[in-house]
Amino acid sequence: MNVDEVIAIQDATRSFLWLDIENPSALELEALSEQYMLPYHAVQDCLESEHLPKFERTGQMNFVIIRGYDENAGHDCDTVQELTRKIAVFESPGLVITIHRSEQKYFTNLKDIWRTHAKIGEKCEADHILLDIIRATIETYERPMMANRNLLEDFEIKVFKHMGDTFEDGYYLKRRASTFRRMLRLTMDILPQVSEHYHDEAAFIQDLKEKGARHLYNADEFFENVTNLINLHLSLSSHRLTMSSFRQNEVMRLLTIFSVIFMPLNLVTGIYGMNFENMPELKWQYGYYGALCLLGVIALVIAVYFYKKGLFKAEKAD
Repeated sequence: MNVDEVIAIQDATRSFLWLDIENPSALELEALSEQYMLPYHAVQDCLESEHLPKFERTGQMNFVIIRGYDENAGHDCDTVQELTRKIAVFESPGLVITIHRSEQKYFTNLKDIWRTHAKIGEKCEADHILLDIIRATIETYERPMMANRNLLEDFEIKVFKHMGDTFEDGYYLKRRASTFRRMLRLTMDILPQVSEHYHDEAAFIQDLKEKGARHLYNADEFFENVTNLINLHLSLSSHRLTMSSFRQNEVMRLLTIFSVIFMPLNLVTGIYGMNFENMPELKWQYGYYGALCLLGVIALVIAVYFYKKGLFKAEKAD
């Protein structure tokens, strides 16, 4: 367990502590709970890596779980656990305890900013820090959504230019978009509960709501665009398969027509190719020319019949 006393102020006028704890064990959390009288059920929630955003109040203690985008997430990550990291915050007058599994750059920067505020003598309030953590986690979704917009443009080009199998790209984009909007929506859901206990920070909370709503709108729009492109990709793929099948059917149709025309011709040539002794046509002076005429008449009659039936006309694909 790494313990960082971000802000520790103890003087005659006031006492304030911000304790940041990284990757604690269950036993260490129990000890922490006893030392600072943290709610037992909230401490148990800290142990669940898959816990979603929530807000609870127990006595004078506020407990918040917030999930921010994981800066180290790979391009193929698409689940809540892979794309986001949880931060649990305990807040009461004069005390802030933050608990998380791994360090994130945005959170390190936030701690440095508040250290600076404390060093230069600015007032440090627990509720201000809590709201600032919520703000910072909401803003973590801005950069990945911008990056995914560029990936969406690449996916769109691949769809229209038929560049290989692009379905997997669209699948990951859709899953990421779904995760982003789900986390932002859950975060937005806890803001009304937060505002009930921080009446003096109404302006700041309203700003949080506006930022969250803007990012949520972008996530919804991104999700819809990806969904529409995937549907278009499937439609184009189906159309290309249909056209390929249609061309194959056309080839088979023409081959069948010519086969039917030449079948009786093969029958005639086969009969006269048997060379039996008692075949009078074999010694006929004009037998060869008569056989050619017969073959031509048969082929012409069949061709005319197929023509009148419209079998020589190419069908149009739907």
